[in-house]
Amino acid sequence: MKVRVLALAGAVMLFAGAALADDPMANVYGNTITTKDRATGVSSSLMFNQDMSYTGKTTGANGQPVSYTGTWALKDGGKTICLTPNIPAGTPNAPGPSCSALSPHNVGDSWSVTTDGNQTYDVTLTAGR
Repeated sequence: MKVRVLALAGAVMLFAGAALADDPMANVYGNTITTKDRATGVSSSLMFNQDMSYTGKTTGANGQPVSYTGTWALKDGGKTICLTPNIPAGTPNAPGPSCSALSPHNVGDSWSVTTDGNQTYDVTLTAGR
């Protein structure tokens, strides 16, 4: 699995309830976003925090679990979310920041999204961590 999936998977999936206009990410805090890369089939889980940090988990090319952290930021008046993963030095294919459209979703919703790197993911927002 390419490590770029770790960051880009997260870039695709952050949303919030339409009633939460002050913080479009409010519906995501305390919940889990699960992504599946359509090209590789690799799944990841992402947990976003109000302090603009996130944690992610996936499976590495060696079959071992991989955990990582990163930061997120909103652009374009909250219409775009950008993720910057903190990947260990020397990690092959380590990604830079990636961005994707941000749209409102509720717990239990599933949808797909394509990143600025042209990767498409199936995404689900589930309750709890």
